[in-house]
Amino acid sequence: MSSTTKYTLKPALQANFKGIIWKVETDPVNRIIAVETRNPESRTASYSAFNFETGASLFEDVTVQDSWHWGLDRACHNFVYLHSYVNEKTPEHKAIIALDTSGNIAWQIYNRTLDSAIADGLVVYNPSVQQKQYELLNPASGKTEASNISGFVSVERNIYFPETTSDSSLLGRIEEIGTLVGPVSYLVHNGKECVSFHAAKDSILSQYLLILSNGNVIHEEILEHNIQKLNPEPFYIEQDHLFCIRNNKAEIVAYLV
Repeated sequence: MSSTTKYTLKPALQANFKGIIWKVETDPVNRIIAVETRNPESRTASYSAFNFETGASLFEDVTVQDSWHWGLDRACHNFVYLHSYVNEKTPEHKAIIALDTSGNIAWQIYNRTLDSAIADGLVVYNPSVQQKQYELLNPASGKTEASNISGFVSVERNIYFPETTSDSSLLGRIEEIGTLVGPVSYLVHNGKECVSFHAAKDSILSQYLLILSNGNVIHEEILEHNIQKLNPEPFYIEQDHLFCIRNNKAEIVAYLV
């Protein structure tokens, strides 16, 4: 196994950002991935959205007023939803901004908190009321459609995360690249083995991604090179796409697997 491979998968999505990727959310029904990036120097947060099947950009680097105090909440119902906080000292959410697929603000509300996304819309509550009373909002307009709802079921998402493996044959192949450092993340999907690990070569630590089919490497790349510590959560799979972040948390890539 060489450090590079002749046969590599072509990314379905490849997007670079100026800031650090902070959070990612997907809307599997509409094939949308939303990305929150942050720039600590300017204390700004930006939001981008893409079609992860075609790689098409829907909007990029959209900001809102006082953006540093807002964060990405959900991507669903063909919208991207942001949240603020009750105050700077608590992680409790408050307020909702809905961005449409052009990055424009479709609606915003400041006295409700998004709890769940269900098939019929958004479940919210008033954070200033001690006992939560759930309401159903129209996802496109933010208007209340029902009050005092209960027994709701969140939109189902099938996300697959790798687990740690100690398979001796796989570890042996990894040692051809470099000295293994830390655990090996492993997931089989659609007959393909997806593997991520850290290895040191010539005293340089790098994070690798391998994808194998029938025991043969069909894709190999370095996600991060010359790093000082291990990167957790190397990838996940949803809607037959493997999503990973690389290049100092400034690039997101999706491969159809």
